This record gives sequence, C-alpha cells and structure tokens, in this order.
Amino acid sequence: MPVPLGYFISSHVYGSRLRTVHDIDDDSCIRFVDVWKGKEEKMGSSWTNSSEVSTMVDLVRNYYQSLNFCIITPYDAQRAEIQKSLKEEKLPWEHVFNVDSFQGNEADYLLISVVRSNGVGFLKSLNRTNVMLTRCRKGMVIVSSRPFLRSVAHDTLLGSEAWVEAEDVAESTVNLPGVTVAK
Repeated sequence: MPVPLGYFISSHVYGSRLRTVHDIDDDSCIRFVDVWKGKEEKMGSSWTNSSEVSTMVDLVRNYYQSLNFCIITPYDAQRAEIQKSLKEEKLPWEHVFNVDSFQGNEADYLLISVVRSNGVGFLKSLNRTNVMLTRCRKGMVIVSSRPFLRSVAHDTLLGSEAWVEAEDVAESTVNLPGVTVAK
C-alpha cells in the first residue's frame, strides 16, 4: 500500500511494527470527500446514505471509470444502492462490494462509502476498519461527513485534513488520487 497509508496503519493498528515499501510516498494518495449534507437512513437491518451514493456515481463518472477501481462500503444496503445507481447511469457497477466480501482483495484505487452520519456502527471494529482501509495499491478516496468523523467518530481510525467538497467532485474540479484535472 502507499507509504502514507502504510505508516498510518502501522502506527495506529500494529504498534509501528508494519513496514511499507512503495513508490507512492505523497499524502495526495488519500483524499476525504466531505458529504456534509449526507444522512444515514435505516434500511432493514442495514444502512444507506443517498448523498454518498450520488457522490460515488460522480466519482466513477468524473474520475475513475477507466481506471482499476473498486467501491467498498460497510453496509450491504449501501452496496446495493450504489450498484443500482451506477447501472442506471450506465457506469461500471461490477466492482462494488461490502467490506467483509472484499477482504483479501485489492484494487489500484479504492472508493469508500462510510454511510453513517450519526452513529459509529461499523467503525467501532478496529479489525474491520483496518480491512477497509488497507485494500488500495495506489490511492483511496473516503466519502463521509467531516463533522461526523470529527465528532461522533473521532475515536475511530478515520480522520484527516485531506478533505475536498462533494460539490467539487460533482463538477470534476479537484485532483484525486491517480487523476489530475486539466485546468
């Protein structure tokens, strides 16, 4: 995995015992997209977040559809909603997984939909969150609410200053891991 991610995981999960050797050593390999309007919604025993679904569609449409990418999310209802929306837009939909089904796999670029905005849920599990964060070979984009990760979820593995706005992703105006926007 890229050096910044490997260093973070090593220090927060493995007591600084994990070593990473990788060509990518720039912090720009990890970005957080702030979907501050996003709200979690209960769907059966699972969760969805329609604002994050829209942002995932924008990410695939505007940045990643021609790259080796996968989308993962902790919640199966969110996985189904993302797949449905990508199919409706005639975008690649085959590489959308829940975290547990993606364990042991990798992709060059990983797009993560956190889903929750009020309760920590899945993020309480250090092991499962570790799996979620360690699947990329080149870069990772995490979609969530900045206020949520800085407040309710502040004691979890997620948190960064590398945020971009969902509106900028929709307008294709920001650089993301592996994709530089022509100005």
